[in-house]
Amino acid sequence: MVLYNATLKPIFSSRVKTKPRILIVLIALLPSLAIAQANQTEKDIPYVEVVGSGEMEVVPDQIYISFTLKERIENKVKLAIEAQETELKKRLLNLKIDLKDLQLADANSDLIRIKRKKNDVIASKDYLLKVSNTTTLAKVFELLDDVKAFDAGIQRVDHSDIQKMRKDVKILAVKEAKEKAEYLLAAIGETVGKPLIIQERETFDEYQPLQKVANATMLMNTSESQNEEIPELSFQKIKLKYTVFARFAIK
Repeated sequence: MVLYNATLKPIFSSRVKTKPRILIVLIALLPSLAIAQANQTEKDIPYVEVVGSGEMEVVPDQIYISFTLKERIENKVKLAIEAQETELKKRLLNLKIDLKDLQLADANSDLIRIKRKKNDVIASKDYLLKVSNTTTLAKVFELLDDVKAFDAGIQRVDHSDIQKMRKDVKILAVKEAKEKAEYLLAAIGETVGKPLIIQERETFDEYQPLQKVANATMLMNTSESQNEEIPELSFQKIKLKYTVFARFAIK
């Protein structure tokens, strides 16, 4: 009897220790089984795939004009950069332009001295001026012509609310994708379910070529001859375009 009890004891103890190990293994496998089941379920969901796009044309309200002031000789008198800049600022204030919108073209730049001969040094300074419309733009070009600025031209255009507009166009693209899915499924008597994938595809801003100094001056003169303001649409618009790929479940 003693031998029998002694023999059974190890067998019974071994079974007791094995059960917790089995439970631990099962618990560890549960997440994997759940993921596999979810993936299998998602694969079984019928879906429709579409591409939606959104577009918007924006009239720029930020026009950046670049130009240069250089020391020069007039009537045998040397006109320093400082004197020219002071005159420029006075005339900009007369046009109701905030001097905060006038800055150096390069934040780290200062006077650039060009040495032509040993004793001939000419200083120049590059500027960037922001205006909000083409009417003011024409007046600024006239001013720059009067103060004999060099290399005046339109560097770039932008819009003060461009970030919000980009978001709005992306929303339009997603809405168009859902609308497209709805009418495609309606044609076969089905309805759109929840979105499974929404993925941005093409994103770009198309800045149309702008008229340079000569053309802008011509517009100004044309406007003056007709005694009319230059219309805001004198410049081509900024075109925003975004495309999304979407996958929707079919109910």
